[in-house]
Amino acid sequence: MSGLEHYHRELDNIVHEIAQLADLCNLRLLQPGMVDAILRNDKSLCPEGNRLAFDKLRGLLVLAYKVIDESVTEIGAVETDRALSTALEHVENLRRLGR
Repeated sequence: MSGLEHYHRELDNIVHEIAQLADLCNLRLLQPGMVDAILRNDKSLCPEGNRLAFDKLRGLLVLAYKVIDESVTEIGAVETDRALSTALEHVENLRRLGR
């Protein structure tokens, strides 16, 4: 497997899991400041019953930034952007299908 295929798959998996956890926590990640608040570990964003999902979401966001940084180093910014865009599009298509 090439580095390109590896990063495409990794980013797709991470983005998909992040989207599912955000849904569990009823968080809108595209809302301005939301990702920063999650990374700051602002637990007021998440109801008590979903703290485990929130913690996992936060960890995956940190991981996503690390994978993106590594991907830019290994395959370049253009290919990383393409991989991330593909992953986001895939997740959006799954949402439309109700998955």
